[in-house]
Amino acid sequence: MHRPILRSLASLSGRALLLAMGIGWMLCLAPGAAGAGPRVEQGLPLADPAPTGQTDLQARVLFTSNLLGDFEPCKCPDIPLGGLSQLAARVDAVRSGPVPAFWLDSGDRLFRLDMAQIGTEEAERRLRAILLVDAGSLVGLDAMGVGRLDLGAGLAYLQKLAQRASYPFISANLVDEEGALHFQPSVLLVRGGQKLGITSVVSSDVEGEGYTATSPYLAARREVRALRAQGAELVVVLSNLGDEAATRVARTSRADAILSSRSRQLTPEGRWIGRTVVGEAGARGRYLGDLRWFGSGAGSGPHLVLTTLPVYAEGATQEATDRLLEEALRRLADPVLGVPPIPPGGIEPLPSVDLRPPLEGL
Repeated sequence: MHRPILRSLASLSGRALLLAMGIGWMLCLAPGAAGAGPRVEQGLPLADPAPTGQTDLQARVLFTSNLLGDFEPCKCPDIPLGGLSQLAARVDAVRSGPVPAFWLDSGDRLFRLDMAQIGTEEAERRLRAILLVDAGSLVGLDAMGVGRLDLGAGLAYLQKLAQRASYPFISANLVDEEGALHFQPSVLLVRGGQKLGITSVVSSDVEGEGYTATSPYLAARREVRALRAQGAELVVVLSNLGDEAATRVARTSRADAILSSRSRQLTPEGRWIGRTVVGEAGARGRYLGDLRWFGSGAGSGPHLVLTTLPVYAEGATQEATDRLLEEALRRLADPVLGVPPIPPGGIEPLPSVDLRPPLEGL
């Protein structure tokens, strides 16, 4: 309860306080109150043509944001959402559709805090980060933007996780003391004939041992131009600057879409800044962002619709991710064998391995 409310209640006396409490109780029981049912944003229905006029669906760009090291569904009755395996099943369902699908993560995936913990707490959160890296490899994450919180165990550890992953960690403005980039600045993906360019930026105030950040606006503009020169038909920026700064990123970079993280907002319907659409998929894997790429519409294109899809805690799960989670939970539940005190050199990620199932017939 907020301090102003506490002061107001303290000023009431006798009968007035009882009356205020009675009114509050009736409000709790009223239709639309907290107990009235789940609070779930459904997002925009998938349609071709879209309600806004776009037609001829070409591809879908799925994205997650702000997982914060979380992989379990929310157990609260008003938000029955989330779960890493449920998220994987939702991605698989989209990929089984008639058009190509990409999957990106816009940042702050691996850790909830940007500072190290002590003893088993630090070991546990590093195991969680390893789980999320492996789950991305297993389900086929195409690229991950590096966010401020992803550096929560230090740059060296994040680089080890990047070596373990079967997908690229991307950052166009995270540099060393000599100005050299620590990660791949951008990537061009081609699927089903559709060419998608991706870059990623963090805020210029991000710094730590061995790294600092240059201007995210200049870096985004540089990489967007480079990706267009490589033939990208759609260019997105994974922006870890938050919702307010996304406006400036959109205007300076002239990307087609800004997929945000850090502010942890949910965008059931993308907002437009000039010719750029901006959105964020909430936090903790409760929603999956969905950028729909159409072939026709008003203007010169690309023709886009941005929304979010709820990930239901009681929804379908993916068997391979279930097995990965079972092993991780077993280790996390064993304080001796699973999460020992951190040795002087820290916990080392296992060697890089491609966990995705083989594609038959290729």
